Amino acid sequence: MKITVYDKIPDEARYIRETVFLEEQGFEKEYDENDNIAKHIVIYEDNTAIATCRVYWDEEVNCYHIGRIAVLKPHRGKGLGIKVVTESEKLVKEMGGKEIFISGQLQVAEFYKNKLGYTQYGDVYLEENHPHVALKKTI
Repeated sequence: MKITVYDKIPDEARYIRETVFLEEQGFEKEYDENDNIAKHIVIYEDNTAIATCRVYWDEEVNCYHIGRIAVLKPHRGKGLGIKVVTESEKLVKEMGGKEIFISGQLQVAEFYKNKLGYTQYGDVYLEENHPHVALKKTI
Protein backbone atom coordinates (compact mmCIF):
# COMPACT_ATOMS: atom_id res chain seq x y z
CA MET A 1 0.00 0.00 0.00
CA LYS A 2 1.28 3.42 -0.95
CA ILE A 3 -0.08 6.78 0.23
CA THR A 4 0.66 9.93 -1.75
CA VAL A 5 -0.20 13.56 -0.95
CA TYR A 6 -0.68 15.93 -3.89
CA ASP A 7 -0.85 19.73 -3.97
CA LYS A 8 -3.18 19.60 -6.98
CA ILE A 9 -5.99 17.14 -7.63
CA PRO A 10 -4.55 14.19 -9.54
CA ASP A 11 -6.43 12.26 -12.21
CA GLU A 12 -6.59 9.25 -9.86
CA ALA A 13 -8.54 11.24 -7.26
CA ARG A 14 -10.84 12.56 -9.97
CA TYR A 15 -11.57 9.04 -11.17
CA ILE A 16 -12.38 7.76 -7.65
CA ARG A 17 -14.58 10.75 -6.80
CA GLU A 18 -16.47 10.60 -10.10
CA THR A 19 -17.04 6.86 -9.71
CA VAL A 20 -18.26 7.09 -6.11
CA PHE A 21 -20.06 10.42 -5.94
CA LEU A 22 -21.33 11.01 -9.47
CA GLU A 23 -21.95 7.51 -10.83
CA GLU A 24 -22.85 5.55 -7.67
CA GLN A 25 -24.52 8.21 -5.53
CA GLY A 26 -25.99 10.60 -8.09
CA PHE A 27 -24.32 13.84 -7.07
CA GLU A 28 -24.03 16.37 -9.90
CA LYS A 29 -21.53 18.93 -8.58
CA GLU A 30 -18.34 17.17 -7.58
CA TYR A 31 -15.68 19.85 -7.98
CA ASP A 32 -15.43 23.29 -6.40
CA GLU A 33 -12.93 26.04 -5.63
CA ASN A 34 -11.68 24.13 -2.58
CA ASP A 35 -10.05 21.57 -4.87
CA ASN A 36 -7.62 24.32 -5.89
CA ILE A 37 -6.43 24.97 -2.31
CA ALA A 38 -6.65 21.43 -0.94
CA LYS A 39 -4.06 18.75 -0.41
CA HIS A 40 -5.29 15.53 -2.01
CA ILE A 41 -4.48 12.14 -0.51
CA VAL A 42 -4.60 9.01 -2.64
CA ILE A 43 -4.10 5.45 -1.43
CA TYR A 44 -2.70 2.98 -3.96
CA GLU A 45 -2.68 -0.80 -3.91
CA ASP A 46 -0.53 -2.51 -6.55
CA ASN A 47 -0.14 0.87 -8.30
CA THR A 48 -3.93 1.27 -8.58
CA ALA A 49 -5.64 4.20 -6.87
CA ILE A 50 -8.37 2.87 -4.57
CA ALA A 51 -9.18 5.62 -2.02
CA THR A 52 -8.93 9.39 -1.77
CA CYS A 53 -9.86 12.50 0.20
CA ARG A 54 -8.93 16.17 0.39
CA VAL A 55 -7.80 18.45 3.23
CA TYR A 56 -7.94 22.25 3.32
CA TRP A 57 -8.26 25.20 5.69
CA ASP A 58 -11.94 26.14 5.86
CA GLU A 59 -12.47 29.81 6.75
CA GLU A 60 -16.18 29.23 7.28
CA VAL A 61 -15.67 26.83 10.21
CA ASN A 62 -12.22 28.18 11.18
CA CYS A 63 -10.46 24.81 11.11
CA TYR A 64 -9.22 22.18 8.69
CA HIS A 65 -11.82 20.37 6.61
CA ILE A 66 -11.46 16.77 5.50
CA GLY A 67 -13.80 15.87 2.70
CA ARG A 68 -14.56 13.98 -0.49
CA ILE A 69 -13.63 10.79 1.33
CA ALA A 70 -14.13 7.96 -1.13
CA VAL A 71 -13.16 4.31 -1.50
CA LEU A 72 -13.83 2.37 -4.68
CA LYS A 73 -16.54 -0.25 -4.14
CA PRO A 74 -14.38 -3.40 -4.62
CA HIS A 75 -12.07 -2.16 -1.83
CA ARG A 76 -14.66 -1.25 0.80
CA GLY A 77 -14.79 -3.09 4.10
CA LYS A 78 -10.99 -3.30 4.34
CA GLY A 79 -10.43 -0.32 6.65
CA LEU A 80 -9.40 2.06 3.87
CA GLY A 81 -11.89 4.73 4.96
CA ILE A 82 -10.26 4.73 8.39
CA LYS A 83 -6.81 4.75 6.79
CA VAL A 84 -7.45 7.70 4.48
CA VAL A 85 -9.03 9.76 7.30
CA THR A 86 -6.22 9.00 9.79
CA GLU A 87 -3.63 9.92 7.14
CA SER A 88 -5.53 13.20 6.66
CA GLU A 89 -5.50 13.81 10.40
CA LYS A 90 -1.71 13.30 10.44
CA LEU A 91 -1.39 15.84 7.63
CA VAL A 92 -3.54 18.34 9.54
CA LYS A 93 -1.31 17.90 12.61
CA GLU A 94 1.79 18.48 10.47
CA MET A 95 0.22 21.71 9.22
CA GLY A 96 -0.42 22.85 12.80
CA GLY A 97 -4.14 22.08 12.92
CA LYS A 98 -5.88 21.28 16.18
CA GLU A 99 -9.46 20.70 15.05
CA ILE A 100 -11.01 18.98 12.02
CA PHE A 101 -14.42 19.44 10.43
CA ILE A 102 -16.20 16.88 8.24
CA SER A 103 -19.47 17.38 6.40
CA GLY A 104 -20.48 13.74 6.36
CA GLN A 105 -23.34 11.98 4.69
CA LEU A 106 -25.89 10.97 7.31
CA GLN A 107 -25.65 7.32 6.21
CA VAL A 108 -21.99 7.18 7.33
CA ALA A 109 -22.13 9.47 10.37
CA GLU A 110 -21.90 6.51 12.76
CA PHE A 111 -18.68 5.44 11.02
CA TYR A 112 -17.09 8.83 11.75
CA LYS A 113 -18.37 8.84 15.32
CA ASN A 114 -17.71 5.23 16.33
CA LYS A 115 -14.61 4.37 14.32
CA LEU A 116 -12.82 7.73 14.23
CA GLY A 117 -13.97 9.68 17.29
CA TYR A 118 -15.82 12.56 15.63
CA THR A 119 -18.68 14.36 17.37
CA GLN A 120 -21.81 15.32 15.50
CA TYR A 121 -23.30 18.76 16.05
CA GLY A 122 -26.17 20.74 14.57
CA ASP A 123 -29.10 19.57 12.54
CA VAL A 124 -29.23 17.40 9.45
CA TYR A 125 -28.92 19.47 6.26
CA LEU A 126 -29.09 18.68 2.56
CA GLU A 127 -26.30 18.85 0.01
CA GLU A 128 -27.71 18.07 -3.44
CA ASN A 129 -30.70 16.39 -1.77
CA HIS A 130 -28.46 14.04 0.24
CA PRO A 131 -28.74 14.37 4.06
CA HIS A 132 -25.50 15.44 5.74
CA VAL A 133 -24.34 16.22 9.27
CA ALA A 134 -21.53 18.36 10.64
CA LEU A 135 -18.84 16.52 12.62
CA LYS A 136 -15.78 17.80 14.46
CA LYS A 137 -12.79 16.32 16.19
CA THR A 138 -10.02 17.87 18.26
CA ILE A 139 -6.64 16.34 17.56
